[in-house]
Amino acid sequence: MDECDYEEIISTLSKCGRPDLIAEFKEHVKRDFDYKPTAKEIKEAKADDDCSTGEEEEINVKVDSEGFLRLSTESESE
Repeated sequence: MDECDYEEIISTLSKCGRPDLIAEFKEHVKRDFDYKPTAKEIKEAKADDDCSTGEEEEINVKVDSEGFLRLSTESESE
């Protein structure tokens, strides 16, 4: 497993307070210090990080009887 993913998993388990799983993970999963991502993997990672191609979503809100905003469906707002 590459170093970045390995450390991210350890960090997540630590935040969840699971030292038991951290010990099991370290025992059974080995780091690959020589790992180099392929050009295809780098290209896919860059494409996944690009949020500019997403569609814009319209959010409909309505003020309820207590004055709070809440999400509403299109049929409710008509």
